[in-house]
Amino acid sequence: MSLPALKDLFARHRTGATGLWRLGLEPNRIVYFEAGNVVFAASSHPQDRLTHLLVERGKLTQVQLDYAMANLNPTMSIGRNLIEMGFITQRDLLDVARAQVERVVWAVMAETLERPTFEAKALDASTVRLPFDTPGMLLAGVLNLQDREPLLAELGPLDQVVALEVPSLPELNLPPDLVRLPDLLGGKRTLLDLSREAGVEPFRLGAFALYLREMGWARLQMAPPSPEAPRIPEPEPILIAPPVAPPAALPVPPPSPAVPSLIQAIEASQVPTTNLEHLSEALDQLGPEDEWEEAGQGGLQPPLSQERSLPIHQTAAGSTEPPDFESLEARKTSRRPLYLFGILLVVAGLWGGLRWYQRNPIILPKLAQSSPLNPPAPAPKPEQPISEATPGAEVKSAPKPEAQPAPNSDAKPVSEPARAAKLIPPAQPKVAPKPSVSSQTERLKAIQAGNWKLAHSQGLALCAASHGKWSLRLEIACQGDTIQRAASLLRSQNPDLFLLPMTMRNGRTCHQIFLGTYESEAAALAAARRLPPPFLAEGNRPKPFKVDQIPSRQ
Repeated sequence: MSLPALKDLFARHRTGATGLWRLGLEPNRIVYFEAGNVVFAASSHPQDRLTHLLVERGKLTQVQLDYAMANLNPTMSIGRNLIEMGFITQRDLLDVARAQVERVVWAVMAETLERPTFEAKALDASTVRLPFDTPGMLLAGVLNLQDREPLLAELGPLDQVVALEVPSLPELNLPPDLVRLPDLLGGKRTLLDLSREAGVEPFRLGAFALYLREMGWARLQMAPPSPEAPRIPEPEPILIAPPVAPPAALPVPPPSPAVPSLIQAIEASQVPTTNLEHLSEALDQLGPEDEWEEAGQGGLQPPLSQERSLPIHQTAAGSTEPPDFESLEARKTSRRPLYLFGILLVVAGLWGGLRWYQRNPIILPKLAQSSPLNPPAPAPKPEQPISEATPGAEVKSAPKPEAQPAPNSDAKPVSEPARAAKLIPPAQPKVAPKPSVSSQTERLKAIQAGNWKLAHSQGLALCAASHGKWSLRLEIACQGDTIQRAASLLRSQNPDLFLLPMTMRNGRTCHQIFLGTYESEAAALAAARRLPPPFLAEGNRPKPFKVDQIPSRQ
């Protein structure tokens, strides 16, 4: 949904067109353009007629109008007849004629369905030409738009910035709430930022931005991403641990006879520590991903060594004295017995655990199946025949029916699962509880209190319990004041109001205001005709929806 008539009207003004701009066939509205300016307008809609406006503005009574229509002089216009009869003055006629042109122009700007036509031609000399401030008239028409959906669809997301296409804006007679906006338009603030800084309602600010764009004075574009300054990480303090004496070597116990081959394989896989050339080659082959990151770069830090630092042997140029590799080898091999001892303990533990599992193969599955929260009933033990080696074995009788029989009993044990089935009743299937529907008073109370989250949940619960019925959407509101104003207008009718969320195109969540649930679409339309006049004013369109088909996104 967009505003084709509004865009075409602005285009005729920008291009300086001259001719007749027409919208609709019958009834229709005609706007007279001369060099891009509006000079006159005519309409066949009853509410746009001159006589209707005279009565509406209190310049003429209905009785006077009826008398004048019954006694018209056919050689003069209706306005001239009223002046000659003394009912109105020349000033009254001029003021109402200007108001008639403005009403026609503002009415065509709100049209969303019909597309206009334009007949380029010079205006006749008999055409009435009234002086108008066309930019000011168009600005007032945009700001008076009431239907939010087409305007937001034409405007786009509210995270756009307004970039001026002219060095400075012309002098405009702006309303008091928009006076600060021209000084803030620099192409850096988004529409939402402008709304917060100037204290203007976002919808009204969006209408002003649309006016600037259609006049050709500004363009709307997405805000460029602001480059974030690189953050320089602070260097982390390096903790220097004092040297610690190496631990005393522990005696290595004799290897277990059960794993001699494994120990031999471990000893065979040890790399000689005296071969420093291979160690140097391995360090040269490390890639960037194998190295430790430096301190302060956000990566892992190498663990601080707890051993005493190795002495560094520096030789002068031309010296033939080799470094003391024997001390290095002695220090590196001092922990070798500890590593072997730890490996032996792990292998011995695994071997012992394997032997224990071979002797008790049933215990681990039982432990895995048992649970302290829901212990299962023990499985029935099979019947064991009496061995010939124990002919005198006695059978222990259980004093209670619940006690288990002795392991060497020849009587058949009672099946525990069967006994549990008799004692525990079968579990009843859980039925999901139906969503509770709040009362009409509770829904209205949540709306009046401004608790939108509770009002949304109440509306969703009501829709879930009203499948197949119809409801009447009054309007879409993004401000809480609009919702509470609608509730106050319907206070005398004890309204059955409820809210549903709607996600707009810019990602913002607004509120759909609904009135009642009805059995048919005709009943919902009949309720719409009984609404107060503000809901039936031009631009507002209460619309019936089937509850199952209410949209959740714009």
